Amino acid sequence: MRTYRIVGLVALGSLGAAATAAGCFDNSSDCEVFNTCGGTTSTTGTAGSGGSVDPGCVPSDLPANTPLPDTCAGVFVSGTNGNDGTGDGTRGNPYASVATALAGGAAVVYACAAPTADTATVQVPAGSNLFGGLDCADWHYTGDKTVLAPDAQIAMILPQGAAASGVADFEIHAAAGTAAITSSIGVIADGATAAFERTDVFAGNGAVGEKGATPTDDIGPTDPNDAAIKGGNGNPADTTTPGIPTSPGEGRINALCDTAAGGNGGTGGTVVGAVVNDAGPGGPGLPALGGGTAGLGETSAGNWNCVAGQGLGGAGVNGGAGNAGPGASGLGTLTSAGYSPAPPGGQGGRGLPGQGGGGGGGARGRDATPDVRGPSGGGGGSGGCGGFGGLGGTAGGASIAFVSLGATVTFTEVTLHSATGGGGGEGGDGQGGRTGGNGGDGGIGSGTTPATLNACAGGSGGQGGFGGKGGGGRGGHSLGLAFTGTAPDAAGVTFDVGTPGQGGLGAGPSGNGADGATGPTQQF
Repeated sequence: MRTYRIVGLVALGSLGAAATAAGCFDNSSDCEVFNTCGGTTSTTGTAGSGGSVDPGCVPSDLPANTPLPDTCAGVFVSGTNGNDGTGDGTRGNPYASVATALAGGAAVVYACAAPTADTATVQVPAGSNLFGGLDCADWHYTGDKTVLAPDAQIAMILPQGAAASGVADFEIHAAAGTAAITSSIGVIADGATAAFERTDVFAGNGAVGEKGATPTDDIGPTDPNDAAIKGGNGNPADTTTPGIPTSPGEGRINALCDTAAGGNGGTGGTVVGAVVNDAGPGGPGLPALGGGTAGLGETSAGNWNCVAGQGLGGAGVNGGAGNAGPGASGLGTLTSAGYSPAPPGGQGGRGLPGQGGGGGGGARGRDATPDVRGPSGGGGGSGGCGGFGGLGGTAGGASIAFVSLGATVTFTEVTLHSATGGGGGEGGDGQGGRTGGNGGDGGIGSGTTPATLNACAGGSGGQGGFGGKGGGGRGGHSLGLAFTGTAPDAAGVTFDVGTPGQGGLGAGPSGNGADGATGPTQQF
């Protein structure tokens, strides 16, 4: 933890104006906060009555060990002796929670120095004054803190209103974030005019961000012999129409990534009269990645076989991996609902499709009785589709002691404690690319003398590339005072700042999320 002390210099005229506007506490006498110094009361001493604070009813202004006078109006809260169900808010039968006291319309709440029974976020209406630090037996001022620690990630909210509010001698704790991305905020002053004195505000740890998901989109079959990606078989030698080339095996085009196409097989050689023509070569696989070469057709030169570099169609090259997604770096936003983190890291790029296999070469026919046209080559298998990129990791939750949303707030002897920001979520892994299809078989030659050779098979398609890894989420912030609008005067505040969350991992420095922001103050 890092401790900071902020000292502000304000012109006397400005300080007086701010004290009046905010109901600001004065080190010498708290009565100035509540306009009771030498004034008259507008309320009675009965529980539940509202209005300004009675003269002589500011606990810290009373002589040492002097119980709060019976004439002081207000609602009483004791986490030790109170009961929200059977209590009536009097000093002899107090409530157990501040929220119950405020729900009845109380403008002045006196709470003894013990943990209250509050479980939810405490909403403090404009014009309310909360005094802690009182003895639970006779209600004299002790200077110890009243602990307000609800089971909520925002402990207290002060909404906007015409009247000023005050909080003195409290220790306020927000619960740590539990669900992914959840932040912990001690107090939100939403356009309010308020003063805090001798109060410690604690934010809990922010929750850890979530790892990005790996997509599960349908990107094609996993069986290389699936008809959707396997090259078509070549046709056999026959005697039906020897002057017309035998139709080749069809190169398969992947319907889900149509640039990944196998080459067609080569046509079988024709026989016209006594002339035996050369067979056709196969077609190359696409896209052109340096593989998927076309098989050569048989020619009169001889020395031809279904091997690599001759009649066999070449295998397609595997597709490359997609680009990594960028890490998150946004600051996020503050609203009356709390902190909304920056968007997740960027999604990784899609993997490239594998190259289709080359078509197999066709074989020659034979001059015989009857003439035999040659068999055709098998088509190349299609390339597999590339996987989709992993999704970005989400941001970690923030730990922010105090949030001012355009509020007018003054602080006297206040300590703002932030804890640890949640780590950003790791970027999601990319989806694996699909397999390429097998090549089609070459057509069968004629076994009748004089025999023809078998045509050659097409090449298999290349594997699709992996999707790129998603970008890491930003780490959660650890801040003492976060604000929108004009920065509150931080004179009178001691900051005890925690550690920001580390950015989530991506693929390399540009893919890692930024660490969270940290420091005494931060504008949004």
